[in-house]
Amino acid sequence: MLGNFEDDLPWVEIEVKGLGEAKKLKAIVDTGNNSYLSLPYLEAFPLGLRLDGIQSSTLADGSAAHHFVCRGIVACDGKEVVSAIDIHPQCPVLIGNKLLRLLGKKLISDIVLGTVELADSISVAS
Repeated sequence: MLGNFEDDLPWVEIEVKGLGEAKKLKAIVDTGNNSYLSLPYLEAFPLGLRLDGIQSSTLADGSAAHHFVCRGIVACDGKEVVSAIDIHPQCPVLIGNKLLRLLGKKLISDIVLGTVELADSISVAS
């Protein structure tokens, strides 16, 4: 799946589904994010995601923030997975490392050309 860079950030399109209809979203691939998917309230609530609980995380400035954790279906490049989704009052749509792993994708980016690709990863048995 091909994406692009905008404002020096790698963007790809994903689809998220809860109890309602699926919605296509433009998401930033955030390799510094060790989570699955982050959505703001305005994108998440209309999807009818299943609430799993509340979680606390430490922000870059050291402060604590609480957010909802929901579960939904995330589709990317023809593959669907059930994933945890962190719901914040306001945030960009972010794909984290755990979602890339769950989807079996590797990130290939060329900042100079402004291209980003999520491709199937080939695991090697040891």
